[in-house]
Amino acid sequence: MTENYIQFAGGYQKENIDEKDIVKAISDIQLMDDEHGAFWVSVITDDENVIEVNKDLSLFVIFGGQQTQYQAKDWKEVAELYRLLLLEKFHEITLRIK
Repeated sequence: MTENYIQFAGGYQKENIDEKDIVKAISDIQLMDDEHGAFWVSVITDDENVIEVNKDLSLFVIFGGQQTQYQAKDWKEVAELYRLLLLEKFHEITLRIK
């Protein structure tokens, strides 16, 4: 099994997550203040692959040490990108955020 975890700006972390954890995180972030309104998910393969989302839907995507910024259209798009991350579809994510 691939190692993964979710981390919130407020300090909370959980390992071995699934889509339900991401759905809850997206719901929670919308209620957070701006200072704590961010979380990131990491999937560790040969590299650490991370997507961080902020309350304003701005994303930082880090694959293979390369960081890309992206502005998501809505929370549904964010959920889809995280679903692809958990499935290790890094190339597909890269194509979508260009």
